[in-house]
Amino acid sequence: MLRINASGERCLCDFTFDFFWQHKGSRLDMDQTVSGISFRRMVQALRQGETIEIVGDAGSRLGSSLGVDLLRLGGKGGPVEGTGKIIVDGNVGSHMGISMQRGAIYVSGEIKPPLGNVLQVPSDLTGYRKFVSATEILEKGLTVLQPNTADKNGLTIRDGILRDTLGARNPIDKTICLQADAGMSTGILMRTGLIEVLGDAGQNTGVLMQGGRIVVRGRCGDFTGAEMRSGEILVEGDAGSFCCARMRGGVVYARAGKSVPPVCVQMPSSQELPAIAKALKIPMMHAMMYRKMSLPNDDKIR
Repeated sequence: MLRINASGERCLCDFTFDFFWQHKGSRLDMDQTVSGISFRRMVQALRQGETIEIVGDAGSRLGSSLGVDLLRLGGKGGPVEGTGKIIVDGNVGSHMGISMQRGAIYVSGEIKPPLGNVLQVPSDLTGYRKFVSATEILEKGLTVLQPNTADKNGLTIRDGILRDTLGARNPIDKTICLQADAGMSTGILMRTGLIEVLGDAGQNTGVLMQGGRIVVRGRCGDFTGAEMRSGEILVEGDAGSFCCARMRGGVVYARAGKSVPPVCVQMPSSQELPAIAKALKIPMMHAMMYRKMSLPNDDKIR
């Protein structure tokens, strides 16, 4: 076990090293240390299944992309099975577990919202709350705590906690039903399945999406479908500005929204209208008010 005496440092146990491939060390040096342990060593230990104990408060972005073998850092993509656990004897800042896929985080104190892609599950450590990724819960059928529920069909989230990156990298054909607003980057890198948001969603909804469907019953922030590869996003309200920026595939349906060329904006076909009405639970006449945003000749809604 590695022990870190912390005092609010951000990006502890961050598998991305604060997106190292973008800043090349200008924001975070992998070999910078906290309590004598480098950020690089923290990640290596967790990848090898070790436990990291943090005594004191952890800052924001704790365990970002925890348990992900990142292509950007020479990995093969997908989860790192057997990822270790993080135990925090203190409080944790915002965005804990963004895009997390494997491992577990235990916290004795308070956690500042928004959370990342994590839900609370029954704890095996007295005095600590335990969190694992929503993606792993879907894949392995894990138990969650009330008021949230999980079954063979997927997850229903009712706790009202704002989360970023919900459903990140989901590879299984199950459903997440969020009975509240969603934070940013909902469904990032998801490959299949359904995420239904019964409120609004933040910016970057469906960013880098590779398949599946996201349904937002409210409105979205800007950059909906940014760098989208495949899949479908349906927004009952406004999809925001800069929709489909750098899109490579897929389709966005929304009542309003400003897309970025070369994306085409057109009327849905007569075959698509019933599917839009069914997905958004709206009358057929209302579905006729929606627009389709996609690259030329892309697939239609299923």
